[in-house]
Amino acid sequence: MSFSDYSLTPSNNLTIDGQSIAEGTTSPGTINMAIRQLMSDGRELYDQVTAIDLSGYAPLDAPAFTGQPTVSARGAVLHHGNAANASGRIFVQAEGAATPTMSNGDILMTY
Repeated sequence: MSFSDYSLTPSNNLTIDGQSIAEGTTSPGTINMAIRQLMSDGRELYDQVTAIDLSGYAPLDAPAFTGQPTVSARGAVLHHGNAANASGRIFVQAEGAATPTMSNGDILMTY
């Protein structure tokens, strides 16, 4: 059995690997077996998730890109259409402040 076999509606989950967990019909031994099955299902899910190679994706805590992101459609990704732009940093500062040291492709916005 796996977690995909369970229903999102709790009342529809009446058995775990053939063991009844319905109200009023469950013996203590069945509860033990059901808990063991849930633990096994959880470990199976853990093994599957950790087996997925996510090294090609940016980590959630500190994303870093080593090149220009590939964009297949319009969306929430700010990018340059010209690969010759070496940088894509965005500076936001008050008008009149000293201009920061910028690279080709950087954007300066003032308010």
